[in-house]
Amino acid sequence: MICDSLIIDFHTHSRRENDSVVEVISLHEGQQKEYEFYTIGCHPWWTEKILAENQLELIKSKFLNDPFCLGIGECGLDSLKGPNLDLQELIFIQHIQLANLLGAPVIIHCVRAFDRLIKLRKKMGETPWVVHGFLRNKILAAQLIEAGCYLSLAPTKLMTNTFRDTLLYLPLDRVFIETDGDSSTSILERYRIFCELRNLKLVDLSAQIFMNFKNFYKEKWKYHHGWKEPNS
Repeated sequence: MICDSLIIDFHTHSRRENDSVVEVISLHEGQQKEYEFYTIGCHPWWTEKILAENQLELIKSKFLNDPFCLGIGECGLDSLKGPNLDLQELIFIQHIQLANLLGAPVIIHCVRAFDRLIKLRKKMGETPWVVHGFLRNKILAAQLIEAGCYLSLAPTKLMTNTFRDTLLYLPLDRVFIETDGDSSTSILERYRIFCELRNLKLVDLSAQIFMNFKNFYKEKWKYHHGWKEPNS
């Protein structure tokens, strides 16, 4: 039974927790992993060509036919790794267009390409977007939130003052918490670090993030509560 007190690891790469934690596994095309809930897309590090029709069809089929496939991604832009940014942007646009067609949320990897990302969001974004692994300053956080994005974060005990200021600033209705596959700090500990910083109770933070989760994955999550048939 899924309840409002569950801890959610919004973005990770392998299952580690028991059933008291909802873990959303990020799948790249062709990967074989253990998962229950997952998202699927083509990561900019490992995608060297424009997506072929069969690649787009796989993502489409998973989202339409599997209620446990919650969204599209991770996909996006990285100026430090992967093919050139112009090609990355074309591939990212393919994900955006497919997401718009399906009404699917998008999970985004972005490194030093936020100007492009924000322009694309304002020009093309029609569904919920989240930037995962966000570590930057509160000015950029505000710009992304104003453009309609959520932010997913991985707090640790050793944080820069810039990131700490960002965590203090963020509106709670636009926040998720994740491990991104980093097992050095558990998802529960990351929640507790955020709670301590913001003077929140764990039960209140987990309830707020679960509400954000339901809003972000709205149509898919309704199915898991028995409210409707998938894709009806």
